[in-house]
Amino acid sequence: MVREPSSALSEPTPSDPIPDLAENVIGASQYISVSYWTGRAFDLALGFNPGEWVSEQFSGDWEVVQQAGIALGNLKKFNAEFAQEINDAMQDVSHDWEGVAADQARTYFEDLAKTVKEQQETLDGLSQQFDQMATGMYETAKAIKGFLDMLLDYAIAMGLELAAAALNGWNVVGSVAAGAAFAATLTKAMGVAGQALQAHTVAWNSVQATVGVVAGYASALKDIEKHVLPENDYDHPGV
Repeated sequence: MVREPSSALSEPTPSDPIPDLAENVIGASQYISVSYWTGRAFDLALGFNPGEWVSEQFSGDWEVVQQAGIALGNLKKFNAEFAQEINDAMQDVSHDWEGVAADQARTYFEDLAKTVKEQQETLDGLSQQFDQMATGMYETAKAIKGFLDMLLDYAIAMGLELAAAALNGWNVVGSVAAGAAFAATLTKAMGVAGQALQAHTVAWNSVQATVGVVAGYASALKDIEKHVLPENDYDHPGV
């Protein structure tokens, strides 16, 4: 049974770029974070994780970008099969079709098939760029969520330290110790906030660079405009 080129244009479905098992092993320290389990509790009770939602607002929707990459990969497959289909169809009719019209049709469709086939490399490059950008956005979202969890943990710790300082107000030694602990935790929290902003900046610069590369690839796809179908019927010069 002949496979239709359009069958390559299946609906793109996003998937987790990094397996959960690998993430769990690498990020094992998250399991001792109060904020991590708070987020899990929200997810179970309300159906969404506030930390993940906030991180996605900063990093973007990686699933949509990944779907675009998959769609471009499917279009590459379509082009390969479509080009072959054009060549096969032209060969089928060329045995019984001769003359000027046949020659012009053959030239047109051979050029069209060649252009469609040559676009495969461009589409493949575009697909890879979108896939890499999606993975980067995904990892950025995870990193920012991790920083937000750490900030919340530090905020909880600072709250406890301030409470301890207030309770030990009558005890000079205890008050100084609690105040010093608060200052140390605040310094750590400020460092984490800086890391989160840096991660966002790196991700933004990466996206900007990718946009430039994608624009270059996209300009190469304009070659298809040279092969628009004729607007008029063939005019035989002898008739």
